[in-house]
Amino acid sequence: VLMLTTNMIKKDLSSQNQYEAGLALNGLSNFITPDLARDLANDIVSMMASVRPYVRKKATLITYRIFLAFPDALRPTFPRLKDKLEDSDPSVQSCAVNVVCELARKNPKNYLS
Repeated sequence: VLMLTTNMIKKDLSSQNQYEAGLALNGLSNFITPDLARDLANDIVSMMASVRPYVRKKATLITYRIFLAFPDALRPTFPRLKDKLEDSDPSVQSCAVNVVCELARKNPKNYLS
C-alpha cells in the first residue's frame, strides 16, 4: 500500500497544473511518514527549483516536515534551502526564513557559529 501511495503522490507532484502539485504538497504535509519523506525528499527538493513561485513556495515549506520525519535529508538539502533565501519571489524567501527559524528553534545548537 505504501508503494502505491508513494507512486500516486509522485504522479500528483509532477502534474503540469501548479495547483494540483500544490494540493499534493499540502496533503503530504499532513500525513507524511518517515518512509514517505525518505522516498519523496528528492522529488520535493527538485520542486524547489520550479519556474512557478507557487510551487517553489509550497515545496520550500514542506521541507520542514520532511526534516522532522526524515532528518537525514537535512544535510544534503540545506544548501538548496539557503539558496531560497535569495529567491526572486518574496513569498518564497519568507517561506525559507520560516523553515530556517523553525529548524533553529527545534535545535539551536546546529545554527550557532
